[in-house]
Amino acid sequence: MRALLGLDDDTAVMVRELACTEPGCPPLETVVAVLPIEGEARCRTLHDPADQITEDHLRAALLAPEQHN
Repeated sequence: MRALLGLDDDTAVMVRELACTEPGCPPLETVVAVLPIEGEARCRTLHDPADQITEDHLRAALLAPEQHN
């Protein structure tokens, strides 16, 4: 993720695989957060287990504009 997004060593990256209990949600989802010291944090939920997420998934989720409902 660091290479994909061009992140420095001071930017925190958090990846958590969580069980989802909401109706219609897959049993496991992965939350990815990029937390720079300065600038805006990015947090996305990918509806796949962590071991199934590829660089293409990360690129699509983290480089696309955030959608607000």
